[in-house]
This record gives sequence, C-alpha cells and structure tokens, in this order.
Amino acid sequence: MNVPSEKIISKNFVCIKRKYFEEIVEPVLNRINLSIEPVTKIYYLAGKIVCLKFYSKIMAEKFSMAISHNVITADSSIDLTIHIWDSISTETQLVSPWINPDYYNFDPKLNEMNFITDSFLGVYLAGEQSLSFYDKKDKTAYFWVSDAKELPAWVICSPVRTILHWFLSEFDIHLIHGAVIALNEQSVLLTAKGGSGKSTTALSCILSGMNYLADDYVGIELGDEINCHCLYNSGKLVWEYLNTFPSLKEKVWNKNNLYNEKAIIFLDKLFPEQVIRKAKLKAIMIPVIKNLEKTRIVPASKMEAMRAIAPTTLFQLPLKELNKIKALKKLITRVPCYFLELSSDIKEIPDIMKSYLNDDSVVSF
Repeated sequence: MNVPSEKIISKNFVCIKRKYFEEIVEPVLNRINLSIEPVTKIYYLAGKIVCLKFYSKIMAEKFSMAISHNVITADSSIDLTIHIWDSISTETQLVSPWINPDYYNFDPKLNEMNFITDSFLGVYLAGEQSLSFYDKKDKTAYFWVSDAKELPAWVICSPVRTILHWFLSEFDIHLIHGAVIALNEQSVLLTAKGGSGKSTTALSCILSGMNYLADDYVGIELGDEINCHCLYNSGKLVWEYLNTFPSLKEKVWNKNNLYNEKAIIFLDKLFPEQVIRKAKLKAIMIPVIKNLEKTRIVPASKMEAMRAIAPTTLFQLPLKELNKIKALKKLITRVPCYFLELSSDIKEIPDIMKSYLNDDSVVSF
C-alpha cells in the first residue's frame, strides 16, 4: 500500500468507506481464500464466542499470545468472525485507499452516522498502519497489515482491539484503557496516563497472589452489576522498572526491544490460576506517584476520575465516541472513585489493595 499523504499521516486515524472494502479489499480476500486454508481459533471474549481466521501463521502466533487464556474448543454458535491477514505472508497487495476520495473521509461523525443505517465501520490507524473493518449486519470483521513481522508490540498486546471495541459496545460492554486487579471476585480499575504507576501496581498485586484481568485494556460490562472482563493477559512495563520485579526479567517477550517499546510479559503462562476472566467492579482508583511515607487511598471526585480515564480511552479507540462518552459517565457515576497515592515502597501496594477488597463496605483509608 502506498504511503498516505502528510494530511492523512497527521491524523490518528482515517475513516475508510464500504466502497473501498467492496471494490478493493473483498476481491483480494476472496483470492486468498482460494489458495490459503486459514488457521481457525475460537475464543470466549467478554461472554461472546469470537472466531479468528488467520491467513498467516505469523499473525496467528503473534495474536494468539495475549488471548490464549480465552481459547475454547466448544463447538458453539459464533457471535463474531474476524478475518486476519497481512500482504507479505499471503503474497497479495491492497491498492491504496488514498488514490480515490470516494474511498475515505476525515469526518468520524459521518462514519458513525452511516453505521446506524449502513451497519459498516472502517478505519485506517496511522500509528500501526492497519486497516480494520466491521460489518454489523453480517457480524463479520476484517483486520489487515502489510507485514506481520513489523507489528508494533502494542498491537500484539491487544490484538483486534478496535474491532472488539465496536462489536462489544453493542452489548453495553466497553473497552476501557486501564489495569484491573481483583480478589475474591471483586476488582479495582486502575486508570491514569502513562507513567503514573498503573502497570507497576498491577504487577505488584499479581506477584503477591492477587488476581489479574488487565494491564492496558479491559472490557467493562454495564449491566445490573458492573463487571470487568479479561480480554488480554499481557503486561507492559517501562524497562528501568524491571529491576523492581527481578523474577520477571527472564520472562520478557521482546528482550531485543527493536522498536524502543515497553517490556512485554504474557502473564497467563506464569500465573495461570491468577489470570481470571471476570470479576465485579468495586471501585475506580487513579494511581499517583507521591513518594509518601505510606501508600494510601483517598477520595477522588467524579470529574477527576473522568479526566483520568477519558483521554487515552477516547484517543486510542476510534469511532463510536459518543457511545463511549456516555458509557464512561455511566460507569463513573455508579462506582466510588479514589486516588491511590503511592509511596516509594512498592511492597505496600498489595497489602492496601487486599485490605480494600476484603472490606465489605466502601471505605477510604
């Protein structure tokens, strides 16, 4: 695919129209289907049965790592099918959408409005140079990149997250950017901008024996109860913080760090009993590095919680923005919100989190 113009590169994403999918993408995938038998895997994701069809062994290997804990063998009815391929492995190419203005638009609101009547969403993500498509009517989706070997680590940590964001939101299950730890089937959502201690807190808790549901993206179900669903088992950590967790050093997946990214650890193989699929949400906490004498939990306002959770969630998950804002407001109004003010002693974190989750009442410390 040709490199897009500077105008397109400057955007986080560009909406891709159904016309491009039907005229360019679909014929290529039909040719691939005639020559390649896909690797098919079935997953239980946030209560839904999702079938992933990989037309590249490399894509299957890389995308399976973060969702391996959700694989199932049951022959159940499929709620969503996702076709996944790259051009290099399949020896195919896609004509660039940028050659024809009828293939794309810059107005996400227009794309969302069309989805109501046309039931189709498409997006090009500039940061990972990928295409994602979702046909609501057919419950079928598609994910493409040029070269599976060049996938950024964050894509491997949370595969097809854009498609799952679109699909699951129809069931009032929303992808939220944050970490989730749990105990006794009750959980805390940790949300903050990068570098605030979110991943450090989550990893310290799982190493202490607590349960884990997310480090980056979690599915939040806004039903009669608010439940967290574990979509991905990956954990990410700034390299210099690895010294804090010496037992994890040898478990880092991307030791070569070719793309100057965070250290990646897939946790289901290390802690198979602690990576769980679902837990009731008890609170939202905003980690803040304070270097106090003692870690403490203090109340936060709903507005402070919204400022912590909204920017990265909205920026990293394109389209259906209005739907997402409504979901975030609904979430924040229904659960207590706190700051988790972190001391310089990381060993304190698990004890105070266990104390909070073991308490049947809603308290602040």
